[in-house]
Amino acid sequence: MKTHSKWMDGLVYRLDVITVLVLAALLAVFFSCVNPRFLSLHNLYNMIQLNAALIIVSVGMTFVVMSGNMDLSSGSVIVLAVSVTGVVYRSTGNIWLSMAACLAVAVGIGLLNGFLISYWKINAVIITLSCMVWARGLALGITDAKSIVVSSPVLQAVYTPFALGFFNLSLVIVALCLLGGWFLMAKTRFGRYVKALGENEHATRLAGVDTRRVKWGLFALAGFLAGIASLVDLARLGSAVVTIGSGMELNAIVAVVIGGNRLSGGKGSFGKTVAGLLFMCILTNGLSTMGVTDDKTYLIQGSIILGALILQMLSNRFRLHYLRHANE
Repeated sequence: MKTHSKWMDGLVYRLDVITVLVLAALLAVFFSCVNPRFLSLHNLYNMIQLNAALIIVSVGMTFVVMSGNMDLSSGSVIVLAVSVTGVVYRSTGNIWLSMAACLAVAVGIGLLNGFLISYWKINAVIITLSCMVWARGLALGITDAKSIVVSSPVLQAVYTPFALGFFNLSLVIVALCLLGGWFLMAKTRFGRYVKALGENEHATRLAGVDTRRVKWGLFALAGFLAGIASLVDLARLGSAVVTIGSGMELNAIVAVVIGGNRLSGGKGSFGKTVAGLLFMCILTNGLSTMGVTDDKTYLIQGSIILGALILQMLSNRFRLHYLRHANE
């Protein structure tokens, strides 16, 4: 048997996370050279604020991907939930009722998707893709494709600093979602079942686990987190905008996968999702601070993401090759 140092084995084992962290660091260095204020506390704070909804959605997406499924409806769930919030608030003026309607819509869609996927055994991509279309269409219909102002002290409080001049409720919500998602995945039976579902659903079912309920529950969780993200984005914008959440689901999937989580499910961790989110947040914020036009932003962002995914694939191949020879 070949001898390998423990630190080298550990380094290679975590090569996927190390790869995306190095890429994120290189991006940060580049953007800080272009804009010296990029790494300032104020900009880092803005980076989290602007990407708060993406971070929250990515928590739910981690569960979906780890189970071996896919959710393409998150962005449309957000726009429909926000639209319903705006319509209810315009009709009643009651922000609490509006917020409850927002969460009810998001969780309801998650439950519906989960039920059709788990009990009717319809492919998750088909169900969530159709939901992406009809939910956004319904949102356009109930708002007449117009923005609805939602001006409430309750929502304004989400981004009102209460400590150190910048610390606000949105940062607390993001932190709670990340910590809650990590605890649920790493420390509970539900999290172990989600991983087992992605590893081998048939074997998990034979082991006595009700895989249908687990799958139903994780899509409900993803819907709930999309609802939270809806309220956070609504608080930031101050109005129900029909373009909100556009492309959110794809960015969340990229964040989860680019960090090293396996797209087919079963393998991964929340640490890898956080690494992927760090990369995505630095990339999007850096391009925006450079004043790049939208057309060039999409081109540059897509090219960099593609390059990062290729590097991740190569690092995974090297890791598997190294570990295979280490066990010979």
